[in-house]
Amino acid sequence: MTDRMQKAVRLSIGACAAICFSVCAGAVEYQVHGYAAQGFVLSRHNDFFGDSTDGSVDYYEAGINAAVQLSPQLLVAAQAAIRDAGISDDGTARLDYALVDYRLVSEATTQAGLRAGKVKNALGFYNETRDVVFTRPSILLPNIYGDNQNQRSLIFTAPGAQVYGGAFTGQHEWSFSGTVNSDRDVRDSDERLLVMLSVPFDLRIGDSWNVQLMDSIDGGKWQFAYSHFSGEFRMSTAIDLTGRFDVDLDVLSARYNVERLTITAEYAIADNDNVLWLAGTQLLHQRIAADSGYLQAEFLVAPHWTLMTRMDTFFRNRHDRSAREFAAANPGVDRRTQVNHDFTIGVHWRPDEHWGVWAEHHWINGTASLQWLENPPPVRDQRWSMLMLMAGYKF
Repeated sequence: MTDRMQKAVRLSIGACAAICFSVCAGAVEYQVHGYAAQGFVLSRHNDFFGDSTDGSVDYYEAGINAAVQLSPQLLVAAQAAIRDAGISDDGTARLDYALVDYRLVSEATTQAGLRAGKVKNALGFYNETRDVVFTRPSILLPNIYGDNQNQRSLIFTAPGAQVYGGAFTGQHEWSFSGTVNSDRDVRDSDERLLVMLSVPFDLRIGDSWNVQLMDSIDGGKWQFAYSHFSGEFRMSTAIDLTGRFDVDLDVLSARYNVERLTITAEYAIADNDNVLWLAGTQLLHQRIAADSGYLQAEFLVAPHWTLMTRMDTFFRNRHDRSAREFAAANPGVDRRTQVNHDFTIGVHWRPDEHWGVWAEHHWINGTASLQWLENPPPVRDQRWSMLMLMAGYKF
């Protein structure tokens, strides 16, 4: 983030803090919520979220959050959480988000506001609510959200400033958010999963930004959204090897929602521009575009029971969907690591407002969703499956 942008963020936080002090003498409203969920994964042939071929309980999440309404215009909210998900998350405590939200406009048909701090990034339908299993459509999110590829810790939240707004026009409810995130370190536990190097290195995310525009029609019967994320990863090493990895992600989202049926579809394209230098000399310049998409249906079969089915697919290179060009350029590397097709059937039981139980079975062709540290090559099977269970409680 530039000095000017950093100064703007500091000023916005400072201004909101000053407002806090001015209203704290009056009565405030607050809410405190928490959640905890334990998962179990049993897979055939490949490991996912731990040693799942033998049955893994190395998958859990828990958090506590609070929101304080200091005035009709001013809200302060924060959440602390832990999450363990095999090699892709290590269970350390984190500050998920902590923000000040100041409502600039609050009218019957129009609203607008500013947020500053560690804010949630709007991306697709589920990124802002991916932290709690009760607000996800399934235990495992579709591939575009990269549950096993570090995307939760990388883009769920980030320090920065956000502007948001909404307006009603006829049958349409429009909403918008735009976020600028500051330069930040990548956690050590994530670095080793993103870059395979035998020498010490440091990875940072440079200034990043994202926007989302959503249209909700006829009370939410139809929803359409466009989301964009742009970020730059910068790598430095002790041997004067440096890298820059630019990522531009576009997500198109659509949903049809009636009383007992919800159908959701999303499609994402991720453009990657990767450059490596050694002592100032360019070693590699690679441009590649990955894409993924899914079609999902949720059906309320009874007041407490929901069935879900989803067809989900991912390609590391949308211009080489068969991965034959990849195999020709990388002798000895399995081309099946470049694709992933996942057919899922699941059931969700909510006996009351506090408890939930989820079960889902995945039939998978391809290994692009696997972590290489949990499944060292070449021991990977193209066709594999897994059963996922989770029980959760919230208050």
